[in-house]
Amino acid sequence: MARKIILIVFALLITGSTVWFVRNWAGSQKPATVETAAVEVQPVSQNVKILVAATDLPAGTLVQEQHLKWQAWPEDDDIEDMYIVEKARPLDDFIGTVVRQGIVAGEPITDARMVKPGQSGFLAAVLNPGKRAVSIPVDITSGIAGFVFPGDRVDVILTHSLVAESEVEGETSAARRASETILTDVRVVAMDQSTNDQEQEASVRRVATLEVSPKGAEIIAVAKELGQLTLSLRALARIEDEEKSKDGQVAFKAERGRGHTWDSEASRLITGGSPRMGIPTTVINVVRAGEAKQKLFD
Repeated sequence: MARKIILIVFALLITGSTVWFVRNWAGSQKPATVETAAVEVQPVSQNVKILVAATDLPAGTLVQEQHLKWQAWPEDDDIEDMYIVEKARPLDDFIGTVVRQGIVAGEPITDARMVKPGQSGFLAAVLNPGKRAVSIPVDITSGIAGFVFPGDRVDVILTHSLVAESEVEGETSAARRASETILTDVRVVAMDQSTNDQEQEASVRRVATLEVSPKGAEIIAVAKELGQLTLSLRALARIEDEEKSKDGQVAFKAERGRGHTWDSEASRLITGGSPRMGIPTTVINVVRAGEAKQKLFD
């Protein structure tokens, strides 16, 4: 029994000595010095400004000055090759261009995303989906003395001559002239080769390009063969219809659509001094008791 107690005490002494030795050894060791290099953060230079979109620009937008702005951008060695840098290129180079692919606000403007006048596909980018572009010849009179600009709304008037069929064999009826509004509320997309609506200096143009529906393009094509085409400029302001305007929603009065006017409505002399309005005069031969008389009807 005494021998077991001696062995236990001896084991405890050995264990305690081992623990004390390990603690003293660990304490004598100096902790490794971790040297952390000070990271010096260099501020990113943003002295360069590039051209970006000021608002969302959907595809087909005709770019104006308020659509663009200069914005600070991190400087890079190749920045002038990738973006439009201030003082390297003027903002005016992009006014009047058309967005080829949609650009969100704050996104950089690049040449590849824009179509410039004269480039392939420019006019197609200007048109709204489903629309067509047709051109008609104009002069100082039919073109409203050069005061029609891209973006304006016009009506198209056709003036031509008509010959009414005669009821009497061997006789020909006098030609009648009439004007009719063949298209209404048409957008002008270009005057000559200019699509820039910022240039408001009046000048005589020779060709007006209009945005119309496919049916409107067919109407214009045949109308050019029938007679003379004239543009009628529509007002920007419209008359509010108070009876139909409800709950803050503004409704406008319907404007005159397609219509026509005969020469007799413009001149009293054509009908012998009596103002005959509406359709052209019809000649009816009335025979009574062997006596033939002609009567005029409207």
